[in-house]
Amino acid sequence: MPESIHPTLRLALFGGALCLGLSSMATQSRAATQTEHPVESFEYGYICDFIPQGRESEAPDTNAGRVRRGGGTLEFDVQGDQIPGLPGVAFGIQFVTDPAIGEQMVTMVTHHPSFGPGYLESESWPSLVTGGTVSARYFYFEYDYELVPGPWTMEVFLGDELIVRQDFTVFDGPAARALMNACPADGMLS
Repeated sequence: MPESIHPTLRLALFGGALCLGLSSMATQSRAATQTEHPVESFEYGYICDFIPQGRESEAPDTNAGRVRRGGGTLEFDVQGDQIPGLPGVAFGIQFVTDPAIGEQMVTMVTHHPSFGPGYLESESWPSLVTGGTVSARYFYFEYDYELVPGPWTMEVFLGDELIVRQDFTVFDGPAARALMNACPADGMLS
């Protein structure tokens, strides 16, 4: 910065730039939530010490080639869109659709940063939802290659119609460990 600028003006310019930078960071960490009919209720968050449930089922359009189906309805330990990218953590969405839709096939989609060469950045598979009951989609950090920070998005399509969209930000390092402080004491990773 030129020396001819008055120190007070220099401080004001620096403060304005700092405020713009912090505002930009806050905007980037805010997640977008979208739900459409027939969705009647919706929540999202993470489970601090996830224990996989259900049975494995083939899902060729995913990196693992499989997904888990079934299992009980889980409660999120922490509701929110900022996720600790640590082994054993799962995050996701839960929603209930209008009972009048009966059973419908939907497409679950997850978009995430690259895991590296040869990996999909958008994964999808069909899933059956039943109106009036809880449907869920969780991503479980099971393998080290999945621990990728950045923007993640989960979507649900009924036919060609987007009925659920939730953006998340996954954090690594000290930020991830700090997010674990919100976990209940009995749900902490060992």
